[in-house]
Amino acid sequence: MNTADGRERGQVLAEYAALLVMFTLVAITLLLLLAVFTEYGWRIIALVGWEPWLD
Repeated sequence: MNTADGRERGQVLAEYAALLVMFTLVAITLLLLLAVFTEYGWRIIALVGWEPWLD
């Protein structure tokens, strides 16, 4: 139920704004990781897969 001064409506708006900001940050982070892995993917795989004790 909406109060006379509109506080509940303001809370919903603030929650949606916070959700939008968090979604944007996650999307930017994923795009950054995608860019890094496509640029240096073979190096990262080589470093992770490098097992000196098997030589």
